[in-house]
Amino acid sequence: MLVTWALAFAPACAQETASEHAVRAAMLFNFTKFTEWPDGARGARLKVCVATDDSQLMAAMEALGGREVRGKPVVAVRYAQQADCDVIYADSRPGWRATGERRPRHALTVGGYAGFVADGGMIEVALQEGGARFDVNLAEAKKAGLRFYPQLLRLARRVWE
Repeated sequence: MLVTWALAFAPACAQETASEHAVRAAMLFNFTKFTEWPDGARGARLKVCVATDDSQLMAAMEALGGREVRGKPVVAVRYAQQADCDVIYADSRPGWRATGERRPRHALTVGGYAGFVADGGMIEVALQEGGARFDVNLAEAKKAGLRFYPQLLRLARRVWE
């Protein structure tokens, strides 16, 4: 099912060299569909802030624009100490640390490096031979007031409580 998630988005980013980035963007998009924010925590759109210096990853995330999650359009921007992010994606430990203390309280945090959930992130994406996997830090999600649907938790490789 997880591979189906990732492949559903891959044609939108057809470059062969960018396929890993397209999978990451597809997974992030699907994580948002299986996440519930507290009432009033989100605005009129779903803002994805991306902490990266990788232009191909940024392009893959920007390709999410025009899609919707529960009737709200998705927009991806580069992270710049903005307090109105609904989702934060960090592709490296330095990128995650750069988001620092100014991270919005109710932001879903997703990371693309090993150790992200141990560093206090909520969902860590790992691309491995044979597919994509992810770990979930449920304790961090609960602190932020977020709830993951059971379908998402069942697909996780590991759930940290």
